Parts: sequence; structure tokens; C-alpha cells
Amino acid sequence: MFRIPIFKCDWVDNKNGIKVDELRFTLVDFSKIGHKSDPFILASQAQQVFYVEYQLDPKWSIVLSIPPKDFNNMEGLDDFTDNCMEHHPFISSMPEIKSFDAMDESEAIYMREDYEGIWIENN
Repeated sequence: MFRIPIFKCDWVDNKNGIKVDELRFTLVDFSKIGHKSDPFILASQAQQVFYVEYQLDPKWSIVLSIPPKDFNNMEGLDDFTDNCMEHHPFISSMPEIKSFDAMDESEAIYMREDYEGIWIENN
């Protein structure tokens, strides 16, 4: 059997739930949920991020990401290597998402025709 890992996500509304502060940190408001009809992403589309409460307004959270580790070039590193956290600004709006109904043949890279899929409806 062929399986593809997917994640179910709660999306923040990209009009009212995301903003960028004066230091270019991306802030999100988890009380403003959007994209409820498309909650799943492929594991290859996911990024690991962390949220820190915004001290000036607790309803907002700061989005922080950690640069990916290069596990192929780890030789010669000792146990005392610093782990630093960098801020990489996110875009302030959600990217355009195409539904499967609107895709053409050349874009169907994650679809298989030799196996009948299982549709999950969220009622």
C-alpha cells in the first residue's frame, strides 16, 4: 500500500490574522481562523515554527523559525556547538492555493491513477 503523510492544520486568516511589526516580525492572531475548507498539507510543504507571546498585545503571537540543520556535514563538531535561533520573515499573506479541481495534467505530481483514494469529509 502506498501512503503519503499529511498534516491537518488550522490556518490563520491572511487578511485579519497576520501582521508584520516595526521590527519585521510576523505576528499571528490564533482567534482568527481561515481556509477552513482546505485544512490538509503534504508533509513536504510543512515548516517547523515556534510561537512566542507578543508582550505588547497577548492576543498576538510572534512566529519564529529555526534554520534547517545540515545533517550531512556534521563531522568535526563538538558537543558545545551553539544552537542559535534566527528570525526569517514570512510573507504577510497566504500564497495562492489551487484546488485539485482546477489543476491540469502537468501539475498533478502528487496524484496517482493506479490507486483509488480515500476521501475524508469533515462534517
